[in-house]
Formats: sequence, structure tokens, C-alpha cells
Amino acid sequence: MVELLLFLVLAVGLLALLGRTATPPSERLPLRRWTPVHVADLVARAFRLFRDAGAERARRQDVARESVEGRQPQKPRRGQLPPPPPNPEDERR
Repeated sequence: MVELLLFLVLAVGLLALLGRTATPPSERLPLRRWTPVHVADLVARAFRLFRDAGAERARRQDVARESVEGRQPQKPRRGQLPPPPPNPEDERR
């Protein structure tokens, strides 16, 4: 149980430090003025940093794929087919 608590404290601390590095220097608070709310905000900022990095990586992969393969035309989506036209031979009978 102590190991789990120690792991959680270290994980939150590392995420808070990562969130602090993502904070502009003018908005950073010294460590002694950190409150639980401030730590939670820093941890949330670290998670946003990971999320945005993943989105940026996906965007860069798409750009690289387009530059290698060339821009592919969009295929039209297949929807419901229109009804067939009336057959003139059916009306003669």
C-alpha cells in the first residue's frame, strides 16, 4: 500500500513538473506557493500537453503521407442508388 501511495505521489509530482515547464515563465508560481488546486491545474496542463502532442504527430504524419503519395482525389461516397428509369417496352404491352 505504501508503494502505491509513493508511486502516485511521484507520478503526480512529475506530471506537475511537466505542467510547470509547459507554463509560460511569467505565470509560474514558486514551489512554496503551490496549492492542491494549483497542482491539479498543472497536472491537467501536462495531460493537455500529451494530447496536443499526439494531435500534432498525427497531423505531421498526414502531411508527410500526402507529400509522398500525392494528394488523392476524394472518392464519391456510395449512397442509395436512384431508381431505374422506366422501360418503354413495358408500356407497349
